[in-house]
Amino acid sequence: MKTKRPHGAWMLCGMLCAALVLTTSVGAQTGKRAEKGNLGHVLKKTLLLFPFDVPSSTATNAEELSALLTDAAASRLIASNQYTVTTFYRAWPPVARLHNDQQLPEADIIPPFAEDNRKSVKVAKAVGYDTVCVGSLDDYQYNESDRQVTVTVSGRILVVETGQVLKNVSLSASSAKGNERSKEEELNLDAVRQASEKLMAQLAPVGGAVVVEQPVKTTTEKKKRNNDWVWGLLAIGLGLGIGLSGGGGSGGSGIESPPPPPR
Repeated sequence: MKTKRPHGAWMLCGMLCAALVLTTSVGAQTGKRAEKGNLGHVLKKTLLLFPFDVPSSTATNAEELSALLTDAAASRLIASNQYTVTTFYRAWPPVARLHNDQQLPEADIIPPFAEDNRKSVKVAKAVGYDTVCVGSLDDYQYNESDRQVTVTVSGRILVVETGQVLKNVSLSASSAKGNERSKEEELNLDAVRQASEKLMAQLAPVGGAVVVEQPVKTTTEKKKRNNDWVWGLLAIGLGLGIGLSGGGGSGGSGIESPPPPPR
């Protein structure tokens, strides 16, 4: 009489093996997807933003106008989700070290920055950035009779490696008309605020980060492939369990046969 083998135990063992392989593979795929997501973040271009040039002769609050334009540019560039943005300033440690080592002369780290593209590109290349953004207030008009300020501003983004201009925008905007109590500084801030919003909407439209990815299959095709693969693994596991439960004894089936009839 043949000894019965634990047929159910072998089948369970095979199914557990298939489940283990499936879990390991799914975990690896999840890790790859997470890695791809992190890569998308890394692929953002680094951008060095220089303070907007506003000549001191333009208005008594020229520094405030420059800060307003620069802050608006920084906020919009970050919101575009295309750049990792750093605002340039003279005492910034990477720049200060290069200046102390005489690799960046004094003329390279003081305004104006938008007059010559080579100046900003040189600084950005020295500190290892991909792109730069420079801008300026190009025209300023104050109409005393209408109590209104009109400004023209411009901005551009350049590629550091080649010096190529990616985008270049110039436009004008006016403040609301004031009254006898309105101050020029209040009106020019209003004009510059409106100009900066319109400028950056064109220079850095809000959108997703540019990520280079390989073409992927459609959702239907991916689901079908995944399902086929899962069923294949389960079939292998079941086959392994059945094979183990039926093999290992002179080709016997593992199931006890009835005794032969008497002769």
